[in-house]
Parts: sequence; C-alpha cells; structure tokens
Amino acid sequence: MVPFPHTERGNRVATPQSKYVAFISYSHADEAWGRWLHKALEGYRVPARLVGQESPVGPIPSKLFPVFRDRDELATAHELGSEIEKALAESASLIVICSPRAATSRWVNEEVRRYKALGRVDRVFCLIVDGEPGDAGRECFPDAVRFQVDADGTIIDRPAEPIAADVRAGKDTRPDAKLKLIAGVLGIGFNDLKQRELAARNRRLTALASVAIGVSAVTIGLAVLATQARNDAHA
Repeated sequence: MVPFPHTERGNRVATPQSKYVAFISYSHADEAWGRWLHKALEGYRVPARLVGQESPVGPIPSKLFPVFRDRDELATAHELGSEIEKALAESASLIVICSPRAATSRWVNEEVRRYKALGRVDRVFCLIVDGEPGDAGRECFPDAVRFQVDADGTIIDRPAEPIAADVRAGKDTRPDAKLKLIAGVLGIGFNDLKQRELAARNRRLTALASVAIGVSAVTIGLAVLATQARNDAHA
C-alpha cells in the first residue's frame, strides 16, 4: 500500500465538471461505515489558514461538500445505473470502504473499475475497515483496487499500490483515518493537515478559555458590587 501523504497530480477538488468532492463506494453490508464517513467528510471544516491555498489538485475549499453516497441496493440490477455512472464522472475523488464484503461485491468492483478507466487512478483512496490485504480468505481489496485498469476499463494482471487509511484494531484511530482521507482528497500532506488541525483546535480552546476568564471576572465583580451594596444598605 502507498502511505499517506499523497499529493500526485489529479483532478481538481472542485471544478465545473466535478459536482461532488468525493464518491463513497462500499458494500451495503458496510453501510454503517458509509454513513459515518459521509457525515465525517461533509461535517469537516478545513482549517482557515489552509483555505484558498493552491494544492496539486486545485484551491483548497473551506468544506468538503457535497459527497455522493449511493443509498440504493444494486443486488438485483444488471449494470450500474445512469445516476451512479454520472456521479462517478462528476466526482473529484473516489473513496472505497474496503472489507471482505467489499472485495466480493460486484458493484464496488465495478465502480472502482469505471472510475479508474476515467484516468483518475491517483484520485482513488481506500479505508480498510476489516479483512487483510493479500489474504486469500480475508482479502479486503476488490480486484479493481488490487490491480491496474487500462484505458479500455479492463482489469490487467499488474498489481496496483492502493492508498489506504486503516481503522482496524492497532492501526489508525478514526480521527487519524478521517484526516488521512481528507488530506488525500485535498491533495495535501497528512502531517501538515494534522498540525494545522491541532493549531486550530488550540486557538479555539484559548479563545474559549479567554471568554470563560472574562465571564468569571465579570461575575466576581458583580458579586463584589452586590456585597458592597448590601453592606451600605445595612449601614
């Protein structure tokens, strides 16, 4: 697997052709992970000091919105629907939730294959939630993730190097996995994003502490004035 950070050239995060910041591909057996990731991405606010800066994939936006997540079960379908194909073409990146269920899902494999055939192999990011890469019994990567795809959309017998965050036990924490995926989508380094995130959080905490101190000072001052007024009244 290729480690983060990843900043190769690819489609811009937001262009007239990219309606969606990301397309989440997952097996519906992993729907809980799909919901979590969708909410985590769309609810994320990029640190203000990064917004507007140029990255290899374009200007950094203030938020990751919208994100496409297919909510329909395709088990009885014969091919991807036109809405799915259109959303894939209009997405600046593809995030694949990888597990043994995804590895055997015809539709996850097809979505990855179609997206890679568009020439966007460097815009595919993975989130491993279960299984083991390369384990025949518990493989988590669909074939289109594990292998390269040519311009005709054919999966060829040439290993790919998936870019993956990993939330399995002993691997990435959920916050780190989320930031790794966001860093890939934005085209910036994971460490840079994490440090900016920490700095922004510290600034927020400092501001809150200052407000709390100010409120405490006002409260104490009012209490002193009330005591003095009461004493004056008694006198």
